[in-house]
Order: sequence, then structure tokens, then C-alpha cells
Amino acid sequence: MTEHTPHSFAADAAASAARFAWLNTPGAEVEAWIDAENARADAHLDAIPGIDAIRADLTEILGAEDQSLPKAAGGRTFQLRRAQGEEQHSLWVSDATGARVLVSADVLETTTDSIATFSPSPDGAHVVWTVSTGGADWQLARIRDVVTGEDAPDMLTGMKWPDLAWLDDRTFAYMSWDMPPAGEELTALNSGARIRVHRVGTEQSSDPVIYEPRETTWVIPTASADGHWLFLEQLKGIVPATILRRPLPLSDADVWETVLDEEGPDSLVGAHEGATLVLSYRGHSAGRLLSVDAAGTESVLYESPEDEPLSDAHQLGANCVLIAHALEGTKFTVVSAVDGSVAQRDTLPASSVLQRSATLGADALALDIEVIGGARTVARVELTELASLAAEDSSPLTVETHWATSADGTRIPMRVVRAAGVTPAGDARVFLSVYGGYSVPFATNGFSAWHLAWLRGGGVLAYAGVRGGGELGESWHQAARRERKQLGIEDLIACAEWFETAGWAGPRSVAINGMSNGGLMTSAALVQRPELFGAVITEVPVADMLNFHRYTAAHGWIAEFGDPDAPADREFLAAYSPLHNVFPGRSYAPTLVLTADQDDRVPPGPHAYPLAAALRETVGGESTTFLRVTRNAGHATGRSLADTVAERSAALGFAAWGIAHSSPTNTEGNGVA
Repeated sequence: MTEHTPHSFAADAAASAARFAWLNTPGAEVEAWIDAENARADAHLDAIPGIDAIRADLTEILGAEDQSLPKAAGGRTFQLRRAQGEEQHSLWVSDATGARVLVSADVLETTTDSIATFSPSPDGAHVVWTVSTGGADWQLARIRDVVTGEDAPDMLTGMKWPDLAWLDDRTFAYMSWDMPPAGEELTALNSGARIRVHRVGTEQSSDPVIYEPRETTWVIPTASADGHWLFLEQLKGIVPATILRRPLPLSDADVWETVLDEEGPDSLVGAHEGATLVLSYRGHSAGRLLSVDAAGTESVLYESPEDEPLSDAHQLGANCVLIAHALEGTKFTVVSAVDGSVAQRDTLPASSVLQRSATLGADALALDIEVIGGARTVARVELTELASLAAEDSSPLTVETHWATSADGTRIPMRVVRAAGVTPAGDARVFLSVYGGYSVPFATNGFSAWHLAWLRGGGVLAYAGVRGGGELGESWHQAARRERKQLGIEDLIACAEWFETAGWAGPRSVAINGMSNGGLMTSAALVQRPELFGAVITEVPVADMLNFHRYTAAHGWIAEFGDPDAPADREFLAAYSPLHNVFPGRSYAPTLVLTADQDDRVPPGPHAYPLAAALRETVGGESTTFLRVTRNAGHATGRSLADTVAERSAALGFAAWGIAHSSPTNTEGNGVA
């Protein structure tokens, strides 16, 4: 194993990073700087050999017909659809008369506005649909009459990632925030979270507040399928920890009952015969299905095996479908909500990636399953049909799990995808992706369709299951939270080293890529091991770990990262904060920083912009560090098809160029045909 280069936090690092504070002040000077950086990046990307072939591949792959998970209500089915080549999704409705467009993307003001979410009323007569402008998390909600196709005058603001709970056919509960001051929508700290009730056809200003948390946090409303309860899930940070309920219909005489108030994670599944069903990881890392009675007594209905960590659960009547993103393939376990007895178990092939799942009515699931290198299916699936999904592997590729050894001796799983029948022998070009936080099982569900373009060019894909994720259960997540975050970074470094030590690739033949928390991971690995990688593509990165909590909704991340205002926490955050560990005298691997100017989740002003500027000042940084900013786009949403193709082409093209530029074993061509 390669020796890990020690790193340290310079005493004046904070003052040094503060030199770039002007990039967080919107104005003509910053706009001119962005324009210049984009022009420089685009000129470099346009000159990469083979970039046109990458763009053509991605236009085909990403331009294919696309669908969201459907939702059913009142004999109708609702779904976002984008036909081949269209820039944005439209909202469709299907019923006995056929399928039609209910809300066309053409009514949106620009191609960077998008329909973000939708929620039909129980009778299917109305649907709440929200618009994100330029990909921002802030959304505006409208209510459309499904028969007439007309919107009610209602306009709801102050909404982010809206989850609605319909209380009857005309009334729903929702969470709203106070709107920030004009001009500060992308950076101001969010506050004023409340649960309100809205009735179709009324002004939002008259919506009563039915719950307000003592501290600023997310609260998610859900109505039980039987219509008897309104539940609230209150988060600690971004971890579901408190569950409240109140009988329906709402009455001023009723108060909120506390179902659970622990440290979590405890996620609501549903209700059955007066009991609350909960997916809990307290006391068992792989997860358990609990039944909590009116007195607060918990009964364990099902306890998942340690090697099958649960990631989701759905209630279908008297059954619960438990989903585990296990390393050998996604597993479905159907258990009784009455006594926890197991009715059936089915496992998808390792090459089948379950991207999304939800209940669809009372007796079926909506599943989005993509076979790596094969077909993608978005479909209604009854429990009796789950077995058919577990048929023989249909992927034309080899999908396998390998294990790297981290600096402390811990074995780290990695999902690796390569051409069938071919084991690389020192010549592999590897695109290694990572997320590494918030218990996300990225090694098993990190595949995205745009990665196929790398495979088509003969490359190898890999997904690092580092600590901080959920690949091996909640204990795997806890192993790299707060002061232990450095362990996850070392895991990523070990995964990159594995390809050389295993004989698959030569030096600097691995490009690493990550978004958001993954951008933090890749940026931190870059500054700690600047010579290791062929290229680093870091996207919407959390780069300033000493000030992240001062912007938008990032106060919710303190539980995951630590509190920069607490001296002990600030010390360990400073030790790996990417922005504060870039040093002018060092030479870093070729780096592409990707971000968007309307990102209000990880705003670029305090994160991506100064990171790119700092790297540009280093040895070689002027020639091998690039910043590309997508205009009128957000953290991960709102991009038109054209913008998405351009951004994904930049990521893969730069990875290919970086490996060819950096690696002595990849000196010909661009690495991707």
C-alpha cells in the first residue's frame, strides 16, 4: 500500500482562505470572473481529443425517454414524462380515456425552469405541482384542476423539497419556511419552519399553523393510508428522530401524541390497527421494523440480518415491503404488519440498480429499476411479481464487488463494472465515484446512466462504499461521522490505490468524481494525496468546513459534520476542510470543479468558487485546474437536457484527458474512444 502523505492545518489557513471572500458577494466583478473561468474551461474541454464522441454518446443516452415514478389517485395515474430529445419533463395524467399532458413544460418561462414535484388529491380531481426556477431548492406551488386543466388562484411560496399530506379531497398539510430577504435567496440561513394546512381555493396567508418545532429543522407531514392519522416526522439534523401523530379529521380538541422521541434514525412506515409502524436503526445497525402501540410500547416485528442493511420500507395493507441495498443485490422482504412473519423474499441481480421505490395505491409498488448496460424499467409491480424481477442477470457487463484495505486495516467494499470476460492487466482507465455520507448506500445504487459513456470507451467504473455511507448498515455510517470523517476520506484513497496494487491500472490512472458530500470527499482526498489521481472532478462541493453552517439549510448538517462554532469540533473540521488545506507550494492532480450559479443548497460563493481559485494559485494549478459554472441551474436539478449533456461531457472528457495527461501508462489519445 502506498504511504499516506501526512497533512496539517496551517495556522493562517483561515486568513488565507478569506482572501477569496469577495467571490461570495454577487455583483459585476464576480460575474465577469465566472465568465472568464467558463471561457477558459470550455476552450480546454473543446480541445480534448474525442470530446465530440463523448457528447454524441451522452446525447443519445441522456436524451432517451424518461419517466418519474407514477402516483395513483381516484382512478387516475400521474407521472412526469420527458419524450426523447425534450429539454424538460411535463406532467401527464392517465385514466380510462387515455393519457394526456396535464401540465406542459412549455408553459414554464425558460428551459431551466422545471416541474419539481407533484401530489394528486385522494379523489384525483386536483394535483399540486411545484416549479423550481433555475434549479433552486425554493419552489412555487400551484393547484391544477385535472378535468378543466386550469390552475386555481392559489400560489404557495416558502416551500423546499415539499412533502404534502392530503387530509381530504380539498385540504392538505405542508411545511413552509420564511422567505429570505430579496437578493439573499441563495445564501441566507433558512428559518421559520412550520406545518400549515391549506384548502384549495384559499389564500396562503390564511393557512393555519398546526405545528412549529422548537428549533429550526425539517418536519415532514404524512397521512396514513387508512385516513385515520396525520403523522409528523421531525428531523435532528437530517436524521428522522421524532414521530408525532394526531387523529383525522383534525380537531382543535386534539393534541399531538408523541410516538417516538429518540436520537434516531427512526422513519415512519405507516399505521396498522392503531399501531405505528417504524423502520428503526436504534440498537440494530441493519435495521428493524417496529410496531409502536398507543402507550409507546415498541415491539420488534422483523430484524434484518447484519449483511442485509435495510434502506427503505413501504406499507401495502397488512404487509410491509422491506428493501435492503445489499452488496450482492437489492433484496425485497415482505413481512406481516401483524406479527412480522416473512411472506416472501426476492433478490435482484447485482447488475440491477433500484433507483427509486414508492407505494402505488394500496396493493402495488412503483419501482424504477435500471440494469447496468441494459434496459431501464419504471413500472407498477404487485407483490406476486417481485419474483419475476429476480430473474437471471441480463447485463452484458461484469458487475462485482472488490474490497480495498484502508489505512487502519478496515476492508472497504467497492462495486466495479467492466466489460464481460476482460480483466484489466495494468491498462485500466478507472472512473471512481463516491458519496460517503448520510448513510447513503452509494456502492450499490450510485450508478447513473451517463456513466455508460465511460464504459463504451473501454473504461472501468467503480463505486466506493466508504465509511459514512450505509453499505454495511448504520454502524458503517456512524463510523465516519463528525470527528471520524477523516476515516471515510482514507477509505476513498484506499479504493483508488487498489486498482494499482491489484494490477488493474498504472499510476495516476484513476479519476475520482463526487457530488455535494461526494464533492467534499473528492476535494479532501485531492488536497491530502495530490499526486495519486489522474484527475479529480469535484461537483457542487462542500469545501469550506469552517463556515458551511452559515448558509441556507446547512445548519442541518451539523449533526453529520460537527459544529464549526464549537472549538473541539472546529479543530477536526479544520484538519480536513478542503479550502483550508490547499497550499501554494504544492502541485495537485488535474482538477475540474463543477457547480451552478443558482445552487442554494451548497452555494458556490463560499465553496466551489474559492476552492477553484485557491487551486489555481498552486504549482501547476494555472494550467490544470478548471472551473465550469452552469448558468441558471441548481444543486442537482433544473438543468435542461442540453445543459446536462454539456456538464456530463465535461466530467467524462476531463477525466479522460486527466488520465492521459497524468499517467505514464495512458499517454496516447484521450482514454475514451
